[in-house]
Amino acid sequence: MDGIKEISIKNKISLLGCGWLGVSLAQYLLTLGYRPNGSTTSPAKVSLLNDLGITPFLINVAPQVQGADITPFFEADVLFLNIPFKRSLTDPSFYKKQIESVVFFVKDSSIKHVIFASSTSIYPDTLLDASEDSLFAPDNPRSKVLKEIEDLLLADKHFQTTILRFAGLYGPDRPIGNFLLADKERSKEILAYGNKRVNLIHREDCVAIITQIIEKGTIGNQVLNLCSDGHPTRQELYVIAAGKMGRPIPEFSTQGTYEGKIVNNQKLKQLLNYTFKYPDPLNAI
Repeated sequence: MDGIKEISIKNKISLLGCGWLGVSLAQYLLTLGYRPNGSTTSPAKVSLLNDLGITPFLINVAPQVQGADITPFFEADVLFLNIPFKRSLTDPSFYKKQIESVVFFVKDSSIKHVIFASSTSIYPDTLLDASEDSLFAPDNPRSKVLKEIEDLLLADKHFQTTILRFAGLYGPDRPIGNFLLADKERSKEILAYGNKRVNLIHREDCVAIITQIIEKGTIGNQVLNLCSDGHPTRQELYVIAAGKMGRPIPEFSTQGTYEGKIVNNQKLKQLLNYTFKYPDPLNAI
């Protein structure tokens, strides 16, 4: 493809956003012999990343890329673009400006492959079988911005892009049903739409999939859903989770029926020949 650089077999990796997922990914890459760069917005976290063996960079994107001596961060082959899309943003278009600012740096860098952390929230809940080839119109401002960003990245000919649409993440320090602990004064939790299906993925599966994409080096200009095989109902899942956590069994609204979307992961499994370590959230509680 015109304008796209060749991807080397052994890559230099930079992770823009070393939070709960990014740090775990970087630590796993270290075990494979990589020496990843990792960014943080917190000065206090710089020493932590360094202690873990991750080359730290203090980078803020607010919305322009800011930081001292950040040129080496972009001297990489692959960028895992994992800036959080904060729900606290009053104007979701701010997030698009952040991504555009990063792309400006990427275009003048050695980066050949951008892996963008998107979300399955891009799909409307009315889309019962949500696959990468589904035709849909974003039904809220956040989804609209996500779709615009995905299109922007996929259209850029300076680098290849892999879009990863993550389902809800869980794993160590983020257990299923964690929200049940939010209000310890309540005797019961009341949840709407108990028959709505959930779309989740374990962090270990995320790390394994991202690593496989990095190591293959040939999966560019693709959109992939990252979601486990099992789709239990909210009632099935959170009743079990509450019991495991010693919390009161939540009550569910019985008003109407609402199954919601089911995120299809067949493309991912076929393209990567991937078998999930945690295929069913019900068995991971």
